[in-house]
Amino acid sequence: MMTEPKLMSEVDGVLVVDDDPKDLYRVEVEPGEWLVVEMGFMVEKAAARFRHPNIAATGRRVYSFKHYRCGGSKFWTERAGVSHWLVVPRSAVKMLPEKGYSYVPVEVNGVRMELNVSGGSGFDGPGAWTDWVRTRTSVSVNHKLADLKKVCEVAVRGTPMEPLEPEPMEPGREETWARLAAARGGVKEQVVALVEAGKRPVVCLAPGYDCYGETKGEATAVSRGFRPKKDGTFRAKGLVLETGAGKFRAGFRQIDWAATAKANGLGGRAA
Repeated sequence: MMTEPKLMSEVDGVLVVDDDPKDLYRVEVEPGEWLVVEMGFMVEKAAARFRHPNIAATGRRVYSFKHYRCGGSKFWTERAGVSHWLVVPRSAVKMLPEKGYSYVPVEVNGVRMELNVSGGSGFDGPGAWTDWVRTRTSVSVNHKLADLKKVCEVAVRGTPMEPLEPEPMEPGREETWARLAAARGGVKEQVVALVEAGKRPVVCLAPGYDCYGETKGEATAVSRGFRPKKDGTFRAKGLVLETGAGKFRAGFRQIDWAATAKANGLGGRAA
């Protein structure tokens, strides 16, 4: 039974965290001197815009998140983000005496994080679980900026791991990223403010949405929810658009915020 943290550099292939045959948990570590860690952040976070000489690469990402409803069904949402890739010596990575089950717990320069890895059961008998840590890995998004700075302190440059190139986006994902980033970068709030001030900003619909063939219109009102918030106000849910085909309500997710920002000369936060 593992009871104390152990440096990843001292792990010779396999780390056995629990050797109980009925509850065996082990972590297989790919050989090497370095660990390439991807740290991701939503585009509106300060860490997405953070720069440091020890960051080996930075790139745009569209993150997908799985959610579960009370009845057990699931749905997915997407957010625009920015990932930083850092090369960390394994001598700076402490493996913790805990069972992660596909999320291997480690500590880097005082920062606790979970490595997103592949794992599975049954390879060493019933009840046994094995996680596999590869040289390139990632952690959960939106660590604190302070955490990123601490990891940067021990990250290194000029290793054989470089040059590191961010994974290219699939066709069409750049447009998706721009639309999602604009929605989180203040454009939505600017458009709502214009409408409430009596202006009629042009609003463009996202790909796949239209009103009888019309893909844009002038926003004439803010559509709000029926349930008040704690302060008594009602949450904005969308916009009422006036098009050549008439008026209709467009939810915020149906709006192409990047195209809307361009159509109205608006700016937003983007990395």
